[in-house]
Amino acid sequence: MRPVNSGTPRMSRFILLTCMAFASAFVGISWALRGFPTYSFSLIGELRPTLTTTFGDESSKARNRKMWEAEHTAMSDKNPKLDALRMDALQAGTAYAMSPCDDTMKANLIAATSAYARGYAEIYDCSTPAMGMFCSEKKRDQANAAYSTPLDMRVRTALAEAFEQKGVVKEDFPEDIRLTVQQFAGPGLWSDPSPICLPRQRATASRK
Repeated sequence: MRPVNSGTPRMSRFILLTCMAFASAFVGISWALRGFPTYSFSLIGELRPTLTTTFGDESSKARNRKMWEAEHTAMSDKNPKLDALRMDALQAGTAYAMSPCDDTMKANLIAATSAYARGYAEIYDCSTPAMGMFCSEKKRDQANAAYSTPLDMRVRTALAEAFEQKGVVKEDFPEDIRLTVQQFAGPGLWSDPSPICLPRQRATASRK
């Protein structure tokens, strides 16, 4: 009988194990050289924004404007014509108080205050307010009542703060409503008036 050669299977296993070791080492070194990357899978798709409104867009501004108007007209007598005059005067007065040296703000203030005063004059229906004793007392009371809502008080406050910034004089208003304008504008218009806005006056004084 021939002796069984047991070295051949051992040699085969040795070669196989050696190849596996080299393969494992090669894979490990390659993985390390790539910075040990990992891979993951998610069943959740990419989240995308669903809002179509952007900050400061026109629809947002319009909505804020309506909310602002609703807040203030809640203090009025719900007269659409007078409310329009009140809101314009309130907005113009507030804007001018913030930017009294701006020509556009000045023009808006003069126009809105004139319209607001003329609305009062139409109710009063007195051609010579300086001679009010000869006008209808009943109509005067009606005008005063119409212009005494909480919103009107806000308007007067805003106008007074605006005219305190100077830059507007009574000659900027039509002559027939100047007295009425002064009634709503406060002392800033008739006490030490100046066509130069207050910030410019202060800037000029500081350079002297």
